[in-house]
Amino acid sequence: MPDNIPILRLKDLSVGYLDHPIVRAISLDVNRQSVWSLLGGNGAGKSTLLKSLFGMSKWFAGEIIFDGQHLEGLSPQQCMRAGVGIVPQGRCNFPAMTVRENLEMGAYTLPRSAKRDAMDRVLAMFPMLEEKLATLAGNLSGGQQQILETAMVLETDPKLLLLDEPSLGLSPKMQQDVFENVALLRDAGVTVIMAEQNVIGSLLVSDFALVLDLGTKLIDGPAKEVMANPKIRAAFLGGEPEPAAAGLEEVE
Repeated sequence: MPDNIPILRLKDLSVGYLDHPIVRAISLDVNRQSVWSLLGGNGAGKSTLLKSLFGMSKWFAGEIIFDGQHLEGLSPQQCMRAGVGIVPQGRCNFPAMTVRENLEMGAYTLPRSAKRDAMDRVLAMFPMLEEKLATLAGNLSGGQQQILETAMVLETDPKLLLLDEPSLGLSPKMQQDVFENVALLRDAGVTVIMAEQNVIGSLLVSDFALVLDLGTKLIDGPAKEVMANPKIRAAFLGGEPEPAAAGLEEVE
């Protein structure tokens, strides 16, 4: 599709679990080869929205149009085949298996002829993994495990990569490494949406941001403008609150 057509369009999307929508009436256009920060307080609906793009939460209303295809109601397997990948929150590797074995598992859906190329591609992107091929995944640092898990998903060559709290629990140095890798992915042509609690680190590497409050869109736009917004600074960056921010609350 032409580069000027958004790779992802959400139109009045409402998603959640069981019989209750958590995220309501979200509309958004995501450009190709861009990085988006998905921000908000605990319980704002960040993970729920991410999961909806991979068939992991319940669709109630609206549209998810990815690369010209509707994703509403599709299974995770169908979303993956459409070109979406997700790295969930928390550790999601096989800790008692080596890095090589984990990468082999990441490529298990690919034809045998494509598996070697997929592994070579991610090893070239993340040289650290090649040095650790014989190491048990559980013996890697938290940041190294995050890189491994991202590489496992990238083996399927997704056009859209969803990251749920990629810096969670990492040291400041490893958080910086994770954000730098996100920038590398964008440069390699991947569109990235990441839900993050590290607001500053996430915004600094992002092109755009969407801020959720109580499951609805509070604001979206270029990352620099979102970071400079007085309401956002008051709520998430420790700035002085203004009258316009009086009704903004973080949800526990």
